[in-house]
Amino acid sequence: MTKSLIVSKHSPIIHHGFFVEDAKDFAQKHHDLFGSGPFVVLENTQADVTFRGEHSITDITIVTGWWKESAVEIIQQHSDNASYLNENGRYGFHHIDIFVEDVEAACKEFEAFGNSIQMYNFELEGFPFAYIDARDTLGFYIEVNQSMDFMSGLAKQLAVGWDGETDLFRPMEEVMKALNPQ
Repeated sequence: MTKSLIVSKHSPIIHHGFFVEDAKDFAQKHHDLFGSGPFVVLENTQADVTFRGEHSITDITIVTGWWKESAVEIIQQHSDNASYLNENGRYGFHHIDIFVEDVEAACKEFEAFGNSIQMYNFELEGFPFAYIDARDTLGFYIEVNQSMDFMSGLAKQLAVGWDGETDLFRPMEEVMKALNPQ
């Protein structure tokens, strides 16, 4: 296996991930600087994962918006526990996300390259994912999943025809109601 082809044989970058103190504030600043948006807001959701070999549940808010050809994912942690987000001990750029055909096989490829699996949930129905710890080689984590993550897909849909100003923040509940009117 050619080591340099691990990521390039998979998708382009799907989203750029940031770990921040205040997700909406960061999203507003990102929008003001780069024109990203609109943002789907999923408040106080539970990230139920295996982190460094141990079961972990972390209370987070995820704010995801569209930015040019990829999404920007902004995550704020509310709980005090050690997690896949605060492991670095700082806020800022955290990860990129790519699509792979098989998450577990991709994890093995990254491990063969010398990177460890930082966090994963292979059992999440329809959406197995993992974070690869590439901090020693690249300075950040790499998220791998088998299809466009749900939030990035919603952000991309909402960006089509968006005027760049109206309804910058859209609660997940409202987005889902609009997509599935009953």
